[in-house]
Parts: sequence; structure tokens; C-alpha cells
Amino acid sequence: MEPEKIPISEITIEPVAQELVRSEQSRPYTDYFMKSYSNDATGTEAALEVLRDLSLEKRYTWRVFSALKWGLADFDDECVKLDLPHIPEEKRAEMVKELRIRFLQLEMLLKVFKQ
Repeated sequence: MEPEKIPISEITIEPVAQELVRSEQSRPYTDYFMKSYSNDATGTEAALEVLRDLSLEKRYTWRVFSALKWGLADFDDECVKLDLPHIPEEKRAEMVKELRIRFLQLEMLLKVFKQ
């Protein structure tokens, strides 16, 4: 499935994502990207060294995997089938849209791991 191209002006950031990006846990990553985008080779190397030294539990990848584990550990499609008739159609449509986005993100994650 090829992702659709969206103009930058139409891209929105989820409020939770904004909070996470501004969090202390994300600081080593934002520092690295800021340094690399400014072509600061010395700063980029120093920021990369900070990333190399992070413990597994402080890594971005750990946060993603922990969220997936927490969210899907007890997944049961039969429970979903019981819930669906009681969720308004408008909300279900929003949920389907969200699932499609998450599916694309999971595909991207899998591709990175398979490289």
C-alpha cells in the first residue's frame, strides 16, 4: 500500500505526540536532529554519542515497543466484535481511519527493523 501524498500545510500533529516530542525523554533525539539539520558536525557527533549511551529503557524504540506491548498484549478480536455494535458509526469511522494510520506506521517500523 503506497501512502498518499499530503501537502505539508495539511499535516497535523496529535496533541499527545506534541507532548512526547517536548518531553525530557525526547530531548536527546531532538538535539541530534537540530544539530544535524544545522550542519554542525561537531555538535551532531556529540549528540549522537549521547544517543549511543542511552539505556534501552530510555530509548525511543523502547517507548514504541512498550506501548505496542501494553496496547496489544491482551488483544482479543472477539471482544472487539462485542464492542463494535455499541460504538456509534461516526466514531467507528474515526477509529478505522486511525487504524489505517497506525498500520502504515507499523509497516514503516517493520521495514526499518528488516534493513
